[in-house]
Amino acid sequence: MPADMYGGSVVKPFLGRIVLRKLAGAGPLAAGTQVALAHAGASPRNPTNSTLLTGISGRDFPAGVVAGKRSPGLAITTVVRASSDFTADLFNSLMLSTDSGGDTDVWSILLDDLHTQEVWDGARCAGLQLRQTARGGPVAMRLTFNCMYGESENPGTVYPITTFSLGAASAGPATDVTRVSFGGTADLVAGFSLDLKRPQTHVYYDDGTMFPAGVASGALSGQVSITQSVKRSAAWADVGEVQFGSSGAGVALSFQLDLKEDVKDFQLDNRMSVRSYQLLSRDGSPPITASAL
Repeated sequence: MPADMYGGSVVKPFLGRIVLRKLAGAGPLAAGTQVALAHAGASPRNPTNSTLLTGISGRDFPAGVVAGKRSPGLAITTVVRASSDFTADLFNSLMLSTDSGGDTDVWSILLDDLHTQEVWDGARCAGLQLRQTARGGPVAMRLTFNCMYGESENPGTVYPITTFSLGAASAGPATDVTRVSFGGTADLVAGFSLDLKRPQTHVYYDDGTMFPAGVASGALSGQVSITQSVKRSAAWADVGEVQFGSSGAGVALSFQLDLKEDVKDFQLDNRMSVRSYQLLSRDGSPPITASAL
């Protein structure tokens, strides 16, 4: 049995908490809004990006190294809890809503494993994944961010040093398969996955200083797949929908899909098929929308 590092007879289901605090942007969440997530996992990166002053040859080696421009980023993993922290406003503010310059919202992120705290600032969400692969299991969510500052490095020049209110991760049960539906657009679904990508590029200061001047957003793209019984009577064609939670406390995602070229059926030994789709809108509207149930 591992040692209790938190005091008392405590069984802790998660590694701590991850807190997202919106700094700026046109998304529906107001600036300063704070969302606490269960800390199921985090993969931070903050490379030094060192630059060698001289080249390497067969007989010589570099005599000097200088610090290069920084490119912090991190990926976090949590579980969807549609009754509390997973909302349509959060989804839109992370990935879908953009300002007049085409940029998504800017965030500050607190990693808190109950031992130490680190703050990652000036972050924009570059990827969002949803997974439900085990029949009856919860929905896992993975968020990927590119950041201006990592590991509490923000000097407060571009964005103020963020302070977070105290408190544990918000309450609410994990959203399992009994609280996921497909709005009549598909039936006999055993699992699904959604991968959204919005490339985020660091915009560096003209004077070449270590930290970037910001993070700029790219175009939205994505794929979605569902695993269904071969006895299904309803399957996605050029539109689809997934609902999490219940009316008044949930999120509905609606998709426009490319049927002709990107749908593939794979027959499996357990009489299931995997149908994969590319998000695509031919009329210029967003290929995915998020709304409250």
